[in-house]
Amino acid sequence: MAMDKYLRQFIKYQSYTIVIFTMIMVAIFTPMMAQFETNEIENFRFGGAVAVTFGVSWFFAVVSLVVAIHKEDKRLIYPYLVLFGIDLFLLILREFYLTIIDGIYVELLSLKMMLAGIIVPYVIASLLALHRLFTVDPIVTLRSEGFVRFDRNEVVGVQQTTAPEPSFSPPNDYVRQI
Repeated sequence: MAMDKYLRQFIKYQSYTIVIFTMIMVAIFTPMMAQFETNEIENFRFGGAVAVTFGVSWFFAVVSLVVAIHKEDKRLIYPYLVLFGIDLFLLILREFYLTIIDGIYVELLSLKMMLAGIIVPYVIASLLALHRLFTVDPIVTLRSEGFVRFDRNEVVGVQQTTAPEPSFSPPNDYVRQI
């Protein structure tokens, strides 16, 4: 059974929200981070050529996600997921390193954990729902996948014949009795 069109649009809307937010973050923070040269290992991801490399990678991952949404190709969701995972892993390593070296700042750590607790499940759940949408209920499959998709509601090969109309009509009394 086809998925409800409103649910389909809602899932795509969530992905577009992720695209817009990511592009805003890339456009604002990549130029700012590219100006800073870092000497410390904990800020390696946030300065210089590494920041520009991640910014360009994020741009291509977002473009890939937009193409995935338009063409409904689940394979093009993976670049965004991979880059999101790599960046998240580097941020977690940085936080552990800073916690070990500088100690625990409860206020800052709780704020970061709250933001991560909101953002990470939202992004992962939205992209997994998008992947599931394209897997379970694709609109059009343009590439050859080696199998034929059959419509369960389609009746093929069965001729439906109608019974011939009777040439006589029943008496009026018979119709009233029924």
